[in-house]
Amino acid sequence: MDGTALPVVVVGAGPVGLAAAAELLEQGLEPLVLEAGTEAAAAVRGWGHVRLFSPWEWIVDPAAQRLLEEQGWTAPDPEQYPTGAEWVERYPRPAGPGAGRAGRHRRPRGRGDPAWA
Repeated sequence: MDGTALPVVVVGAGPVGLAAAAELLEQGLEPLVLEAGTEAAAAVRGWGHVRLFSPWEWIVDPAAQRLLEEQGWTAPDPEQYPTGAEWVERYPRPAGPGAGRAGRHRRPRGRGDPAWA
């Protein structure tokens, strides 16, 4: 970013937010990912014991997969249906926001933060 352009903001580091960030990174943009939780996929962690309704091949964004594979990530069995916890461990945790490339993320301030106005 050259300092004059506004960032592309992605709201949430859940499944869709991570996919959007990966797609933006592939386009040469540096997304700013805002996540209310303490880490990526914070909401999914709350129901980690639940098996997802979609197999891996439908829940891993192609751009994110390419970014992860650059770092040595191996995709799970595309026909397997993971639990929320398995999905978090195998996908958002390594993807982080940015998957090892330039990309920024932050947790917005909220009512529990001292600076809430």
